[in-house]
Amino acid sequence: MEDLFELEIESKLEDLAVIADFITDSMREFGLADRKIFEIQMAVDEACTNIINYGYTVDVGMINISCRRRDEDVIVVIKDRGKPFDPTSVPPPDLDASLEKRKICGLGVYFMKTLVDEVKYEFKDGKNVLTMVVKVSAR
Repeated sequence: MEDLFELEIESKLEDLAVIADFITDSMREFGLADRKIFEIQMAVDEACTNIINYGYTVDVGMINISCRRRDEDVIVVIKDRGKPFDPTSVPPPDLDASLEKRKICGLGVYFMKTLVDEVKYEFKDGKNVLTMVVKVSAR
């Protein structure tokens, strides 16, 4: 079984709710449990928030999101033409460090990586391509 849902939307913070609804609706079509939907939604929200805040620093650009279910995997692909950024290269934060010594950034990417089973990144044809894979039967 393979279903595909796609969304193209401007990179505006006020559109994060539209993206969240798109993810929720797509994942419900795939028959996912509410907890899985919430986890995927949080990971996508983090990725899209980073695109909006850091990828398109001058102009508003477009974000393309596709959701596909292939057998026991759900695959979410997010594409944008913002500044290249590889979230897989961000080291995990030191969660044992005191609050005063922790770096301010990086926690969102850490949460994104822990909420899904696999995160892949490539810069291809002038686009950031972020792929998140969730094993439906896992966790």
